[in-house]
Amino acid sequence: MPNSIIMDSDKIISHFHEEEQIPSDLTKSVEFNQTGKIYRVRESVSFLNKVSSEDELWNRINRKINPRKLYVNWLKYAAIVALSFALGSLLIYFSGIGKFEDQVATINSPQGQITCLTLFDGSTVWLNSETTIQYSTNFNRKKREVQIEGEAHFEVAHNSKKPFIVYVGNSQVKVHGTSFNVKAYPGSDRIETVLEEGKVEFVSGKQSMMIKPGERVTITLSKGKLEKDKIDTEKAVAWKKGKYYYSNESLSAIIEQLQRWYEIEFVFDGEELSQYQFTGVINKEKSIQYNLRLIELTNRVQAEFEDGKVIIKGN
Repeated sequence: MPNSIIMDSDKIISHFHEEEQIPSDLTKSVEFNQTGKIYRVRESVSFLNKVSSEDELWNRINRKINPRKLYVNWLKYAAIVALSFALGSLLIYFSGIGKFEDQVATINSPQGQITCLTLFDGSTVWLNSETTIQYSTNFNRKKREVQIEGEAHFEVAHNSKKPFIVYVGNSQVKVHGTSFNVKAYPGSDRIETVLEEGKVEFVSGKQSMMIKPGERVTITLSKGKLEKDKIDTEKAVAWKKGKYYYSNESLSAIIEQLQRWYEIEFVFDGEELSQYQFTGVINKEKSIQYNLRLIELTNRVQAEFEDGKVIIKGN
């Protein structure tokens, strides 16, 4: 590298660290702009490194939050995860400038965790437990595309020149500035999309279907057929606040959700028990014993803890 370029780099770095004056032509260079972006992220990352615990970080965040807000305990951890992911994404974005054409960023919401993050276009995404989102580090430069495994809720920033596309398995949801929910966990035979507001198009192979607010589109993979019905959208996205509303849902589907929330394995003592129907509400803010008791009261089953597992038995 020529000495003149090295000297220019040294001058730019000194400018940001020691506020030294530099020639005006350097302030218009690409390297100056890139160095400035990285320098602005540096202070936020340094702040996270100095925090000794998640409780200390929460105390700092909490001073700016109305103490009367609900779900404070849940918000404590969601805020920390959201902030960490936002800063981590910024590092991926800026550290890759000028080095890589395209990389894939992956964010996973682990068992027992509900995660909120903001994409570079301003769209907000909520990830349910055991959900993964992937997107290009070039996201929003030419196109807006993400891939989801699990369940996620989107509040998409409007941009008519860059449609927002969510890939779920072999299907996709084409969005035009809207709020909607997608659910497509690995191993499940169902993919579903619920629209709160705006307009989306669900595409699977050669089939496509437009969705209106208050509607749900479901595809059963084994049948390959799209179906649409009306749904209470408020209940459909209540999982963001830790609640799931069920109406005649199979016990196996409910148990799968409890496993994601409570990080414990469930075992049915008989296969027929998994097909029992349940109508009611399970609440993440309540203990696992509380939710299991609700299921016991509405079904002919009994839950027992054995060797670190929950065994579902018939009465």
